Amino acid sequence: MYSSIIEIKKSVSGEMLEKLRQTAEKAFSNRAGSVKNSSDDSHRLVFKGGENAYPCLDLGVAELADKDSFRKQVASWDWIDDEEPGESCDILAVYAEPVY
Repeated sequence: MYSSIIEIKKSVSGEMLEKLRQTAEKAFSNRAGSVKNSSDDSHRLVFKGGENAYPCLDLGVAELADKDSFRKQVASWDWIDDEEPGESCDILAVYAEPVY
């Protein structure tokens, strides 16, 4: 099972919070498929699935992580790989590193 867990900053509310949620949901509905947010918490987004959802999850992460305006509103963002825990990572940290 793969999971992308996004915690939006608690200081974000109202229209901005709804816009961020919609942006994330759109990113995880892409050319590789669609994975729905399974969280009931308005500041937590959980997109998860099995092997068949991996391409969709991967594209969704790449699309969102490339948006500075989205990342700036995120408190934490984890990629969890249940089968290969060593592949799990902090998405914010990964995308903060410069590419040479």
